[in-house]
Amino acid sequence: MNNWREFRFVRDGQADLVWMIKQDAESYFTRHGQLNGKFQEYSDTPGDKGKLGTKAYVDPVSNCTEHVVREIRKKTENGYVEYVDGVATKKQASNVDFSNSLPKSFCSFKPQTDIKKNALEKLHKRGLARYSRKRDGMCHIAVHHTTGWELYTRRMDLTSDRFPYHIISLSGLDFEEGTILVGEMLCEHWHEPGKDDFKSISSLCRSLPDEAVKKVKDGDVPKPKFVVFDILFHNGKDLKNCTYDERAEIFQEKIEEAQTKGGMDLIEAVEYYNVTPDTWEDVAKDNGWEGFVVVDGSSVPGDKFYSFNGKPHRPKGHHKLKPIFEEDAVIYAALKGTGKRLGGIGSVFVKQRHPDTGEWVALGKVGSGFTDESLEEINRLCEDNNIPVVGKEKELADIDLNRESDLLVCEIKYSDRQPGTNKFRFPVFVRFRHDKGVDECVAQRWNDE
Repeated sequence: MNNWREFRFVRDGQADLVWMIKQDAESYFTRHGQLNGKFQEYSDTPGDKGKLGTKAYVDPVSNCTEHVVREIRKKTENGYVEYVDGVATKKQASNVDFSNSLPKSFCSFKPQTDIKKNALEKLHKRGLARYSRKRDGMCHIAVHHTTGWELYTRRMDLTSDRFPYHIISLSGLDFEEGTILVGEMLCEHWHEPGKDDFKSISSLCRSLPDEAVKKVKDGDVPKPKFVVFDILFHNGKDLKNCTYDERAEIFQEKIEEAQTKGGMDLIEAVEYYNVTPDTWEDVAKDNGWEGFVVVDGSSVPGDKFYSFNGKPHRPKGHHKLKPIFEEDAVIYAALKGTGKRLGGIGSVFVKQRHPDTGEWVALGKVGSGFTDESLEEINRLCEDNNIPVVGKEKELADIDLNRESDLLVCEIKYSDRQPGTNKFRFPVFVRFRHDKGVDECVAQRWNDE
């Protein structure tokens, strides 16, 4: 019996992309490639989940079905449409219809991850560098539909019910239907003015709408703000061929007009800072900020402004500037590799001493920064020092975190620590530190909140 389900993504001037999936009892199979071309195939047998005899237990067939549903959802969020007997079951999204909700495949741009120092210096000297603070919040999109304003998450989930007062504030802006604003929903820390409280905004965004509204009303979390950093459409006009300075003038003027009238404390325009290529990093570190975003005021995003395949483009002229911190940590376990690292170690788990209690704290996984030479070395050193190697992260529960003999010290660089857990954000392996002892690996920049 042929029970394959077929999905396609139609591309202008190129062959359609095809993805197919089917389930056979405990296993599922996929095929993908170009229409009328050669397909690549993949299969998986997830097995059961949870402890047998408990409510959390999921049998192998049901768990496999969950995986199939999840894989299909990911494809449809990336713009794929199901086909039956070669006919599409619905129209593939390729434009914005302001009389309807944004399609799940709609995705706004993201800044490029970095910029070379000489390029930043040239941009700065030309007087076109617009430095704004990189905020630690949740990206949201505000859309003025024909029926009024709505708020979406970056994954295009409607979230207006969580922020009803922001909807009222947006209605006070002098924008007509057909406007799309992109910004960051964030909470500012109560006890540390000027710092973002990611834990609070994350809690709001994960809560049910009624619970989110109640948390703000009861003062359990700081009042969130929506900071606008760009505008995609203005009164029905697509702005992809406008410069950043032209777009910024539009939303800054409208927000400033509303603020002068009062009652606009929930919506703000992005603020610019007078920093330079030589000073931005020190300013970010001194204030405990995530960094900056620098934009070329003359840049035009064009077709990379937004997409309908669920994947953000990174147009030229938008760049992140993130300070880099370095610390020593202890490798106490390793994870078996996959793909190119199959047959060896793929990543390592690190720990540090708590700065106050002196107790060992697990601080996550490091899988980036390894060269072929360092991977070869880590495989040898883990074997020589009896470092446990696990196949799955849940096996870490069986490893004694307090073990202090035959351990490896390494230097890592990272962008920040995660709120609550203090795990490293975006850790990158730098080198082994054979000159350091494990007792020297005390956590820096620790936050106990």
